[in-house]
Amino acid sequence: MDSLSGNLIVASPAMDDPNFRHSVILLVEHGDDGALGLILNREMQTRVDEVWEQISVLPCPVDQALLCGGPCDGPLMLLHGQPELAQIEVCDGVCFTTEEPLVHELLNDQSGPLRFFLGYAGWAPGQLENELNQGGWLVTRAKPAVVFDEDADDGLWMRVITRIDRSLAMLAMNPKLMPNDPSMN
Repeated sequence: MDSLSGNLIVASPAMDDPNFRHSVILLVEHGDDGALGLILNREMQTRVDEVWEQISVLPCPVDQALLCGGPCDGPLMLLHGQPELAQIEVCDGVCFTTEEPLVHELLNDQSGPLRFFLGYAGWAPGQLENELNQGGWLVTRAKPAVVFDEDADDGLWMRVITRIDRSLAMLAMNPKLMPNDPSMN
């Protein structure tokens, strides 16, 4: 399978894993060693300044909610739009950074969108491919407008799944019509 880095994977209507139900995930990396993604629509009650002291001794220059990137523990991760301050350019207009000096530069500059994540979604080699083959995920190209959507928690999943396939969106609105086995779609 070709790399899906830079794509969104969207939980199918039949996804019943509570970690991923109705999630929209940006795949930051995907290859032979597995995959790493960030859930775009799981806002946490925690704010960036509440965890900042774990990252830096400098004052926190932002007041934003953190997003739960997934069930796996990890460092503070940022998505932003500045390729010159990226560890990974995920796709056009979307970059990924975890390194402290780059994070400081991004926070001091603040000339573009920033999204902060704690945790990530991870898959072992072949695991994501199996879930895709079983119909657990739908794939669509990532776009900055979706990744940096400020209304991500409220309805992002429905907006993206509708863009992929209106009939799936209709199915999602009527749980009685959802098959127990996603491969039956």
